[in-house]
Amino acid sequence: MFHINDENALVLASESTRRIDILRTLGVSFAIMPPGIEEHRRPSESPKDYALRMAYEKAQKVGSLFPEKWVIGADTIVVHKGKVLGKPKTEDDAFAMLKRLRASWHKVFTGYCILNVSRQIVYQDVAETKVFIKDLTDEEIEKYVSTSEPFDKAGSYAVQGKGGYMVKEIKGSFTNVVGLPICEITEALLSLGILS
Repeated sequence: MFHINDENALVLASESTRRIDILRTLGVSFAIMPPGIEEHRRPSESPKDYALRMAYEKAQKVGSLFPEKWVIGADTIVVHKGKVLGKPKTEDDAFAMLKRLRASWHKVFTGYCILNVSRQIVYQDVAETKVFIKDLTDEEIEKYVSTSEPFDKAGSYAVQGKGGYMVKEIKGSFTNVVGLPICEITEALLSLGILS
């Protein structure tokens, strides 16, 4: 579908199977390199700034290892009424998050960064999607949490997985909620001349 202008020049700074699968839809080859960095939000850092900084730090870490290559970094966060909801640590944590999200709207931000260290080029932006979760019963939440699907997902649910049934409405990019806003990423890759 698309052509990458410099074969093997693209690296995804993530080992997320969701991001890998989304990027593969472009039909181009790319390498995969997890950045292995700690993710901590700074005091008073806005959710958007946090997502942008994490995406940049991931891309920069991998870019320092492959300075000639174009590196894509991304970070997805869920925000409900100003509170950032990360990945749950326990079943109780997942239950509490989903109880908080039910019958309401929340926002999903994915900060993304495309950079090339040797060329000193950095492209950064944030995609935003609004998601409405249906009015889940406690029993529904318990059943979903027991599937173990929530445990590596920001906000404790996977819109592309078993948790898809609870998402009543989406305003914005679906792939952004999954973890990589492919429309925005593609436009950026085309504008930078990486794809044609």
